Amino acid sequence: MKHWCISGTVLGVGMLVLGAALPARADKVTLTNDREIDAKNVKWRETDQEYRVEMADGTILPFPKAQVGRLQITKPPDYDKAMQLVAAKQPDAAIPLLDGIVTAYKMLTWDNEARKALAQIYLSKNDAKKAALALDDYLASVPKSEVPLDVQVLYWKALMGADRSSTLKKELDAIVAGTDREAAGAAQLMRGNMDRQAGLKEAAFLDYMRVYELFKDVKSVQPEALFKAAELLEEMRDPRSEQLRKRLAQEYKDSEWAAKLGGRY
Repeated sequence: MKHWCISGTVLGVGMLVLGAALPARADKVTLTNDREIDAKNVKWRETDQEYRVEMADGTILPFPKAQVGRLQITKPPDYDKAMQLVAAKQPDAAIPLLDGIVTAYKMLTWDNEARKALAQIYLSKNDAKKAALALDDYLASVPKSEVPLDVQVLYWKALMGADRSSTLKKELDAIVAGTDREAAGAAQLMRGNMDRQAGLKEAAFLDYMRVYELFKDVKSVQPEALFKAAELLEEMRDPRSEQLRKRLAQEYKDSEWAAKLGGRY
């Protein structure tokens, strides 16, 4: 009778191989009381409005939505595939992958990341209505205070392109009146874009100059405001457009908007 012996070294290598084949999940739930829970899996139950958190030993812990502060959910493989398709200029092929994530990861963070990507795709395809609808669902699932500024700006662009000016105006008025300076500056800039699209050149010019004069601390919006204010002055045959372009070139020489001047200043 033969006896087989597996050395500790070989067994260890085998376990490493198995470990490499089965990557660990990185799901984590942070409750509103700051308690953190490492999870094997997290699922959302729409009917009960609660999260079902599966622990490593198989135990299921239910938590009402109101008790859950943050989620850290493993990225869906299809998300990276979709982003690769977008980078390869194949956005139409990415759309069904992103739609699938929206459905499969409802209320699990990645549904909104997919909605954001869908909105960007639809805007690139000049389909602002679908972009706005995707972000309507995003904003409906997250408190407004938790919506990142880049998503807000994307939503405003979608609303403007979809001719939903009343909704856009309401959004912008609320943000401009708020205490978040960066968001207020971005909203004031979007007011200018909205007025300009409506053919209200003088109103748009004043909006852009308010950005420049009243939001000096918000550097992210200053260059675009100067560039567009100069464009409007030129359209109105006002020679002061040159002064604004010089200011842009001097004060924000490294910005993308100064680069549009082609080194003329």
